[in-house]
This record gives sequence, structure tokens and C-alpha cells, in this order.
Amino acid sequence: MSIRRVKAAIKKFNKFLITSHINPEADAIGSQVAMVFLLRKLGKVAVMLDDSPVPSLLQFIKGTEKISKEMPHDFDYQAIIILDSPDLARIGRVSEYIKKDAVIINIDHHISNINFGKFNWVEPEFSSAGEMVYDLFKAFKVKIDLDDAIALYAAIMTDTGSFRYSNTSSKTHRVVAELIDIGVQPYEMHTKIYETSSVQDTNLLGEALQTMKLTEDGKIAWLWVTKEMLKKTKASLEGTEGIINFARSIDGVEIAILFRETGTEDRVKASFRSKGKVDVNKLAGLFGGGGHPTASGCTVFGKIEDVEKKVLEKAKEAVNDKSCIH
Repeated sequence: MSIRRVKAAIKKFNKFLITSHINPEADAIGSQVAMVFLLRKLGKVAVMLDDSPVPSLLQFIKGTEKISKEMPHDFDYQAIIILDSPDLARIGRVSEYIKKDAVIINIDHHISNINFGKFNWVEPEFSSAGEMVYDLFKAFKVKIDLDDAIALYAAIMTDTGSFRYSNTSSKTHRVVAELIDIGVQPYEMHTKIYETSSVQDTNLLGEALQTMKLTEDGKIAWLWVTKEMLKKTKASLEGTEGIINFARSIDGVEIAILFRETGTEDRVKASFRSKGKVDVNKLAGLFGGGGHPTASGCTVFGKIEDVEKKVLEKAKEAVNDKSCIH
């Protein structure tokens, strides 16, 4: 489905509920905030509702203070816009507020998206949901101001790994150039998002790096973050962001994996990163997860030792499976 049908749907309705996936990162947060700014400029009413709180390091983005964890009692929306989420399960508790006859507008760039909406605009070649919202601003011919630009830049910068990942296109750079022209300060944005870690989070990184192991051929590297490590260091779940990149950066590694105990008994989140050769979306799909070919994840039930064994077995197969190799 093209952007035209999503544009037509947005024109048709006046009251919107906006949401994204659980444990949101900057693309989920930035695309929601920018979407609300756009809708309000179009004369619409919009409320943001998320299952999870806004990470503290993203609270500098104007508009994040309006993201609620509870549905306003007096708000009767006509359509719900779900951003950056491949399926309804990923939006957590917010799914409880979806009315039976709700019109769902699904805007996403995950290749694993199952087209769950009435209106589905899914573009796996886009760098981020933020870049898609930028295109909506252009489609509506709405001027992007500095607050819009900051939200969009945060979304795009983080989902491209600061423009290092293979989802970074020439168009991505053109979009970002415009956002910089509007007034975004790249150094300031990078500092606020990537250089504001706490002592606790740095201590957690040290603990996690001590668990790192590699397969004999050096193609897979993996680490753990356990509940005990989080308790010992007093680090936040936000502090686990970026840890996987230390494994991914090792020379010769094709797949990096971070196993993280979620806090729920016998449930482990496995995050996957690839340097581009192996499609980790397919690997995550074997465990009911998904994402992108170079960055995916899943949740697996079991003790972390058992989950590690099961996932590594499939990861080793993926490294040698031609169907998983680009």
C-alpha cells in the first residue's frame, strides 16, 4: 500500500490514538512525537499512549512529556496509528484499548511486519519509521519546524546506528541534511543520546563484557545481561542498549547476540545484530520474533542457559545456511 492511502485515511479522520512498541527506543519515540506534531498542524486531535515509559535519555525531545501510560477516560478516537511495530503483540497493554471496529493505520519499516492494519504502509527499504513520517510531512506539504526536526533526527540517527548501518541510503542523508538546515545540531544530538550513560550503566557494560564468548570459527559472539547483574550494578534496562555492538564490532564476527533476562521468570530476550551477510530477521523468526535483516530480536521462554543453547544452535546453522545469507 502506498503513502497515498495512508494520507487519505489521515484526512478522513479527526481523532487519533498514537502508539508504538514496548520498550521504545528513539525511532519509536521520535516517530510518534513527530506524527502528533504533524496531525496537530493538520487540525487533528491526537493522544499518545505507550505500554512503556519514555527512556530518560530521550526526554529532552519536546512532546515526550505528553506520552501517557494510561488511556484518557474522555478520549474516543476514530483511528489508531501504530508506528514501528511489526505486529499488535509488540504494543503490549495498548492492545487492550483497541476497539473491535477500530481503524488501524500501520506505518512501519520492519521486513517482518504482518500487515495487521486496515491501512498498511510498510517500507522495509526505509531507514526508520522516522524517515516515513518525514515523507508524510512532505506529502501533506506541512513545514517541518525545529521541534519536528529534532524528533525525526533522533529517530533516523539511532535506527541507522549513527548512519553506519546498511539501511542508510542516499535519501536518508538528504533527509538529515534538511533537518540540519532547519537547526538540528548533530553533535548535541549525539551527545544527548550516546554520551550520557551513568556510572551504573558503565558498570553493567563491564559485567556483560566479562560474559562474552565466541564460537570456534569466530563468526558468532554473544553476551549475557542477567537480573543479578542489573541488581548488582543498579543499572537500568536502558543501560543494556548498545552493549551488543561491542560483540558485533569484533573482526570476523557475522552474528552478535545479547541474551537478557527480562525480569519475568524464565523469559529471555535475545537481540541479534549482523554485519549484513547473515539475515538475522530469519533467525529471530524461528523463535517468533523479527525485525530487520541486520537487527532483530525475539523473546524465548526458558532459563538463560537453555535459551543460549537453543539459539546458538540455530545461529550456527544460519551462518552456514545459504537461504539466510545475502
